[in-house]
Amino acid sequence: MRGFIPPQNQDETVFCKKAYSICEKTDKMHIKSFSTFLDLRQKELFISQFNKFNGLKIDFYAGIDGDSERLIACVFDEYDEVFQYDYPISILKSEINGDDKLNHRDFLGAIMNLMIKREYIGDIIVEDDVCYIACHNQMAPIIISELKKVRHSFVDFEYYYDPVIYSRKYTRHKSVTVASMRADAVISAMLNCSRNEGSTMIKQGLVTVNHLDVKRADFEIVDKDIISIRGKGKYMISFDGAKSRKDRFFITYFKY
Repeated sequence: MRGFIPPQNQDETVFCKKAYSICEKTDKMHIKSFSTFLDLRQKELFISQFNKFNGLKIDFYAGIDGDSERLIACVFDEYDEVFQYDYPISILKSEINGDDKLNHRDFLGAIMNLMIKREYIGDIIVEDDVCYIACHNQMAPIIISELKKVRHSFVDFEYYYDPVIYSRKYTRHKSVTVASMRADAVISAMLNCSRNEGSTMIKQGLVTVNHLDVKRADFEIVDKDIISIRGKGKYMISFDGAKSRKDRFFITYFKY
């Protein structure tokens, strides 16, 4: 099992300081404290700072149930409790009126053009000509009033109060065997290329695992890791430790 990976750059170091301050606020004032939306790597870093305190609890919520990847952390006193309605999350919904085949990236780009920071936006779900956006409460009025067009299609967001459950859709899945759980070996198996090619992609900075930039070919891949390879796609790994008679690992990968 891969252990905790400490901050790898200045941005991650700064993030850890912010996470520590959020936990410290609850520790001193005994009130609920919330982060902005966290990706999987930021969640890991946040927990590392939370673990420096005693007498506190932590919880995470995305606003959208199911296969969510961006969550808000709540730090609270061990004698307190937190509910979903405590989180500063709004869910917005709009029908898509137009002929464009819009995707997550289209909506995220349109939102960024409103000068809204990424940390205030959670998961964006686009399916069946409908878009759902999880966002921080402070950003909801801006999106509702300002976001009216994405590419050539018209949208009109409003608050949505019913539960939203998202099941990730995969375009392909396949079971393969690998000689080891090194990143270059797993990439080689998924893309049907050589390990040298996989290693080159890593060295070129094209690979992330759970939003962490991978810099070494021998980086260990574990169950449920989400691997993004620029220009190649995004994959989720399923691995239970089983081996073949030739001592190779069985893995299943699911492509988004």
